[in-house]
Amino acid sequence: MPVVLYAPYFRRLVLHQDGPERHLRTPQLRVMTMSTLSELTSKADYIASKNSHLKSQWRTYQNSLTQAITHSNKKINHEFSCGEEQDIRFTLFNHFSVSIHLSDDFYSQDIVYSLNMAHNAEEPNFRVFAHATLSEEGRVDGSVDIKDKDAVLEHYLNKISAIYQCIFDSLKTNQPIHSQLDKLLSHA
Repeated sequence: MPVVLYAPYFRRLVLHQDGPERHLRTPQLRVMTMSTLSELTSKADYIASKNSHLKSQWRTYQNSLTQAITHSNKKINHEFSCGEEQDIRFTLFNHFSVSIHLSDDFYSQDIVYSLNMAHNAEEPNFRVFAHATLSEEGRVDGSVDIKDKDAVLEHYLNKISAIYQCIFDSLKTNQPIHSQLDKLLSHA
């Protein structure tokens, strides 16, 4: 009698007894199953441990960046605002909302920086303007130690410098800021 297993990334797996070995079958794939529960448990522990460690690194990065910005004596016109779920948000010049979050993939190391392009009464429309990579070793883009608040802040400011430059240039040349940001983000 087959045993049916469901998993988030597989439609339906049916465990069949094929002679001395057990196999998982899908319409396209035949995969050898784990021979023992201890193997499965060991692999599950490894996966959970890796994911938990990465999430811990992400929380450290969030804390370092938030503290660096809120305690900075630099006049960068940033204000911390409440984000949704796992992101952090800052408001620039009391108007522009920046969101920073890990990509939605499982065990994603991709940090996504995005800017809300919606007008005040509209639903949020965050558009990506930059990416970074968070390593298990606690480094961003391979070189920035996530515990070094000054380095984290400098890295972040480099990521958003194009946004500042676009706003500055728009004001300097008397161009509509929103349309100039839209052009910038369409190339990101």
